[in-house]
Amino acid sequence: MQNGSSFVTWVENVDVRDKTEELHPKLIPIVELGFAFGVRRWISNLQVQAEHFIYSMGINTSPSDSPISLEGRRSLAITTKRMVISFCSDVCNSTYHHWSSSNKTREKTMEVKTNKRMGDPGKPPGLHRTVGCTIDLISSHNRVFDYLRDIHNRPQWERISSNSIVHELATFSTDPDPRNCISVLAISRLNNFLLLLECSTDETGSFVIFAPIKKATFQSLLCGVDQEIQLMPFGFCILPNVSGSILDGTLRTMVFQITVKSVSSKQAVEVVTQIGKETLHKIIEVVN
Repeated sequence: MQNGSSFVTWVENVDVRDKTEELHPKLIPIVELGFAFGVRRWISNLQVQAEHFIYSMGINTSPSDSPISLEGRRSLAITTKRMVISFCSDVCNSTYHHWSSSNKTREKTMEVKTNKRMGDPGKPPGLHRTVGCTIDLISSHNRVFDYLRDIHNRPQWERISSNSIVHELATFSTDPDPRNCISVLAISRLNNFLLLLECSTDETGSFVIFAPIKKATFQSLLCGVDQEIQLMPFGFCILPNVSGSILDGTLRTMVFQITVKSVSSKQAVEVVTQIGKETLHKIIEVVN
């Protein structure tokens, strides 16, 4: 259009089948009110993706952005996109990614599910064990997101950041909302690794996803080198909890992964489940 905006005509054809008996009761209102599917979700996602492209390509920038070259921004954006896609694939339940209940916490507030896979492209070699759980929080969706994305809070809930100094090596916005950004974090106790982090939020939900990368890899990405690096993402999906027709708290899904090499698969599940349990309680103490 002449004012620089885009005019979008949205046509949607939906085949609706009653699958409510297969959904968890907490998810039914989210689906029915359009937070999961439908025009509300698609329009919101289209807006986020358009802004993400404009900012990642350096067409728009934010005053708070680190001085990163256009090539560096693009390489970091491409790598974080792979990280987010990998995380979402890990969370999904399908024939390939089959989850089984493994409630080792013995707590009603946290049902743990696990899956195992081997030979996933883009991941470190070995058997991968993924542990995930979804819990109710009474705090608002925005409060939970703001707490988890703040790097100064990480030592309060993250095991590898405990008793460490966390600082931002590089960051740039992916949206007019400065909370939507891609960052690279340094943790004082990690000598050879950094954390690649992406935070994103809109009215239908949020995520905070991160993965360790080698320092040499980060330097290559800053120089604009597009390379297929091995990523093992961790993180959180945060959904507004809908009660009736109003927002009431938050549904938060937490996912941790481990590569099984020198330990048994059963021991790996126990280790990563314990990490998830500790992280869960530390977050609940603050935001709930």
